[in-house]
Amino acid sequence: MKNNFFAAACILILFASCTDNGIYRQNKPIASTGWHKDSTAQFTAPVADTISEFDIYIYVRNTNDYPFQNLYLFLKTTSPRGISAADTINLIIADDYGKWTGKSISRIWENKFPYIGNIKFANSGNYVFDIRQGMRLDVLKGISDVGIEIKYKDKK
Repeated sequence: MKNNFFAAACILILFASCTDNGIYRQNKPIASTGWHKDSTAQFTAPVADTISEFDIYIYVRNTNDYPFQNLYLFLKTTSPRGISAADTINLIIADDYGKWTGKSISRIWENKFPYIGNIKFANSGNYVFDIRQGMRLDVLKGISDVGIEIKYKDKK
């Protein structure tokens, strides 16, 4: 009993001592029937720090059923003051030979793409990120999840 308690305490201390410079990360599942062109994955990220620099990443998980080498996304960002900016992003998720990039978990491949680096948020509050697929198909098959991560800029 003492050994189990000691081992559990050590594990908790180990996890508590790990530093994570992320302030927000969330993935949203895409319907198994496919990602409809009008379907939006929405992320609401609370930001309090307006002094530090941040990096923003986009996560994409695809299955072997995804029919393309790349993925176009439409990303709309809305600040706490209601100011919006839109962007079109082209993500390469397979090489020229059709080999998936990223890390594999069974039949799912996960990629982490840098979106914006060295950014300072102008205002504190909730920033809303809306992501839609931009592949010119009514329903896009083979994407299982999409996500956003905001991290403090790595100090080197």
